[in-house]
This record gives sequence, structure tokens and C-alpha cells, in this order.
Amino acid sequence: MSSEERMVAARLWAAYKYPYLASALFAMRFISDETVGGVAGDEYFRIYVDHEETHDWEVETLGVELVHQVGHLLRGHASRAREIGIQQAELTHWIDASDAEINDDLDADHPLPVDAASPDELGMPDSLFGEEYFYKGTPRIASSRDCGSSAHGSPRSWDKPYADDNDRGIGSEERDLIKRRVASETVAHYRSYGLIPGGWLRWANRVLEPHVDWRRELRATLRRGITEVAGAVDYSYKRPSRRGINNSKVVLPSLRSRLPEISIVLDTSASMSEELLSQALAEIEGLMSAAGIRFNFLKVFTCDSAVGKPQTVRHSSDLKLIGGGGTDLSQGIEVAARSYPLADLLIVITDGFTQWPESSPNGIRAVAVLINEDPPPTPQWLNRVEIREVATASPVT
Repeated sequence: MSSEERMVAARLWAAYKYPYLASALFAMRFISDETVGGVAGDEYFRIYVDHEETHDWEVETLGVELVHQVGHLLRGHASRAREIGIQQAELTHWIDASDAEINDDLDADHPLPVDAASPDELGMPDSLFGEEYFYKGTPRIASSRDCGSSAHGSPRSWDKPYADDNDRGIGSEERDLIKRRVASETVAHYRSYGLIPGGWLRWANRVLEPHVDWRRELRATLRRGITEVAGAVDYSYKRPSRRGINNSKVVLPSLRSRLPEISIVLDTSASMSEELLSQALAEIEGLMSAAGIRFNFLKVFTCDSAVGKPQTVRHSSDLKLIGGGGTDLSQGIEVAARSYPLADLLIVITDGFTQWPESSPNGIRAVAVLINEDPPPTPQWLNRVEIREVATASPVT
């Protein structure tokens, strides 16, 4: 088998054993270089191979090396090394730390890459980030390796210019597309088959996570609604105007702002994620507290296919989440809109799969907090904030 055939076979082996990484594996370009001393990569998806050094390696060993290099490239170890200011004297320890982050996600039946570090060798547990292994792990002394600038961003003598005529590298835009494609395929593989290394799934969820922080967006949306209502001042006789102090016959009212009346409708149907529902409630409670609104001043309606009685509790954790059946929040929204005192702001927390009123009841400002990976459309009279659910996995053994 020729050197080129062995690399083709190694890539096929890697794609078969780790199918969710196939898009990245087949984006790699192999370059022969007798100075590498093994296998190394750069940040542009070019893999440098010393065929003389790797002549006796099994196809499986070469395949693991390619999976290892994909780990450095997709997880951005080079840019992460620059972010924390890795110095030349620290490169070897950083390589070991980033290797440990990747290697604990290899199949237990597969060998580690040649001379690569494992979490155990650094005196650390599995499933940590490279930065944790770097700062807390014990540096290795007996062995070391250089995975190339793909791992640390420090140029190596074998690295070719990015725009080399014969071996042009992959640019940043295409690299981002590859990362997102692999992330999507990783999550899809997990949902179809259920088994995937926890580190890879954690990485995929970070890549696919919306760029807009839902907590920040939720706070901004609700704060805007509260401010609009609180800013609507009116005349009140509860505290007379100081201008009337010298006039004993006339009592003048003063202009006063007020705290808004807020109602919350909770979707408690069986399809809801209790974990994200709790997170959303905690964020809302924190925002209300910052605005001077105590949680027990809110009216909270639980609703699945029927609406429950309004609850007023001191903390969101005290709510009784009654329900678990089908979903029709239109009833809960109508009841909340008719309750007295009339609400100024209505917050609906749901996965979005429900009937909606055709228009805003009583013209009330309303915000839909959508807890769903891919929430459906909502009526135009609703403001919406999406809280996307991510997949989680147990470590693969």
C-alpha cells in the first residue's frame, strides 16, 4: 500500500468510526514533509505527514491521528492559546493539555495518538477543558510531542503560506461553515443513536447556541415593557402636590408613576422542559426584584388544556406547576387578561405549540418566552424571546 493509499484508508477508517466528524475529515488536505517527524497540522486544515516516520503505523493509528487533528481544528485550540497568552516555554504543556481535552473523547477501544497526553498523565479527571488541564494539571517530563500550529498557533518550519499556489489552505469563512456543519451532524447523530462522547456534544452545543444571549434578550425585552408602563405618569391624591401647601382651600394632586401590573401564564403541558422553565422563571424573578416588583405581587396562571387558579407566591420555586396534559394557552391568556386589576404586561412561557388569540386581549403588552430548540411562529402582537434547549449526553464508555 502506498503512502497516499494509507492516508486515504486512515481517513475512511476515521470517518467510519466517528461519522459525525466526516465533514471535517474530508476537508483536510495532506502534505508530505519529512521534517515533521510524525503528523502535524496548521490552522488551515492542512495535515503534514512524515511518511518515512509513519511507515510502520497501522491504519487505525493514522486514523486516530486524523481524529486528533480534527479535535484541535474544530475546538479552536490555536486561537484559545493566543487568548490566554501561551508563551513559547509553555507550548509543550499547552499541547499536552489540549491533547487531554481531545483524547478523553476517543473510543475506549482505540489507541491514543503517538506520545499524546491523557488526563490521567496530567493527574486530572476526564471531561475538562484544555485550560483546566493547563492551569491545574502536572506537566509531563518523560515524553512530549508537537501537533503543529493547529494546536497552539505558533508557526512551524513546515507550515506553508496560507495562499500557497499548490496547497492553498481553507479560509476563515469556510472553516466556520465546516464547524457548524460538524456541530449539526454531531447533535443529529446523538439524537438518532444516543451515544456520543460528552466533550464533542458539549462543543457542538456551544457552536450551535444562538449568538444572542437569551437571558440578556429576556431582560431587555421585559425591562422595556416595565419601563414603558412605569413611565406612564398620572395624577394621584395619595400624596398631594406641594404646590397646594399654601392654599388651604384647594388640594392639588401630584404626578405619580406606578409599578406595572404583571401576569404570567405558564405552559405546564407534558412537552415542556422543567429545567429551562425553572431557568426562565428565575431570570424573571431576578428582573422583577431589580425593578422593585416583588414576585408575590404577580399573578401566575398555570395552563395546559385548562387554566388553573392564579397563584401569588414569594418565590418562583414555590409555584405549584399543575398540569401535564395537552396545550391550549388561549384560555389562560384570556383569563389572565380579564383578571383584576388589569394587567399592563403579560408574560407567556411556553414551547410555542399552542393556540393563540387572534389579537392581544384588551390591547395588553405581551411577551412570549419560547422554550424550544426550534419554536414555531407566533402572532405579530407578541414580542418573543427564544430559549433554545440543547442536548446533553453521558460519557461514552
